[in-house]
Amino acid sequence: MIYLDNNATTELLPEVREAVLHAMSFGPANPSSPHTAGEPARRLLADAHEAVASLIGASSEEVFFTSGGTEANNWVLDLILTCQKRHLIVTPVEHESVLRKAEILESQGVVVNNLPVDCNGVVCLEAAKEMINDQVGMVSVQWVNNETGVVQPVKELLSICKERGVLFHTDAAQAVGKIELDVRSIPVDYLTFTGHKIHAPMGIGVLYRRHGASLMPFLRGGMQEMGQRPGSQNLIGIAGLAEAARIRKQRMTNVQEDLAKIRDLFDSLILSSCVGACLNTEASVPRVANTTNVRFTGINGEAFLARLIGAGICCSQGSACTSQIPEPSHTLLAMGLSREEAYQSIRFSFSELNSIPEVRLAAESISAEYNNLKKVFLSIVSTGGIG
Repeated sequence: MIYLDNNATTELLPEVREAVLHAMSFGPANPSSPHTAGEPARRLLADAHEAVASLIGASSEEVFFTSGGTEANNWVLDLILTCQKRHLIVTPVEHESVLRKAEILESQGVVVNNLPVDCNGVVCLEAAKEMINDQVGMVSVQWVNNETGVVQPVKELLSICKERGVLFHTDAAQAVGKIELDVRSIPVDYLTFTGHKIHAPMGIGVLYRRHGASLMPFLRGGMQEMGQRPGSQNLIGIAGLAEAARIRKQRMTNVQEDLAKIRDLFDSLILSSCVGACLNTEASVPRVANTTNVRFTGINGEAFLARLIGAGICCSQGSACTSQIPEPSHTLLAMGLSREEAYQSIRFSFSELNSIPEVRLAAESISAEYNNLKKVFLSIVSTGGIG
């Protein structure tokens, strides 16, 4: 098996696994308990807040642990219901947890508008300047797209929002740990991400709230997470995320450089060996170093994906959160691709655990499967098998 679906989830790093096992060895340790049995858990929790905050340039009291990115996104977007200006702006290429929540908010009386994107999936800044006015309560734009890896102009969008007194949230699940990101230099109001995209366990996420920005508890209960996120903390997941954050902060530059080499080599091998294949984003558009989205023309994309999976290549046609739904990618459709073109597109995403020999082997297998399948379809068409 060659795993090239790291935007869906990543494998635990060995050091992260050790941190998780260490947290599991504490015994009956609840950080909320006042007695000595809870002391190791309290220390771990405090250190974890520091480590995770440091990764994004925040202070520890600005960071709250959640069950994942979906909960964090829902928590932030619910704040629009407390705003005087109940007008929310998103984009059509957001993660499902944002788009579905926006639909619910719309049914509750919130005005929801979509910022248009261009053929590369990048937000149109001129449209943003027109749509984001002083009647808007919040704008939510993902920092990096989970299907294409395209980096949005967050700094410019934030500037527009600040000029008009509008709150700004970014879903940074695919940005944290993949690009240099510091909330002190780009002071978004809210930022959310999840641990399992950077080799931490599933089931642990983060909401960053800029000091001074409002926040209402999403749940009701105890005083955990400074009273903002009640419920006993997932100490095991938090331990893993904290270690993953420390490692990524230390390795950031090297990881970016290594992933760029792997991704660029992969693109080059695929485009040179698969006649008719093309990238769904232009080369000049900023992308994170680990993601590529390729359109394989002349074939049935679902049949191709099945062949790749059968050959041991783990990849996807879109977000893992919607992989069970037989619909083309909403991101690619918003970029102007036809349904057929969207179905022909495959996302490949890499991690620091991938190697150049592995990627060469994957590209060779992908090329063979594509060219063989293309011959099959051409043969069917030439014999009149497709009407």
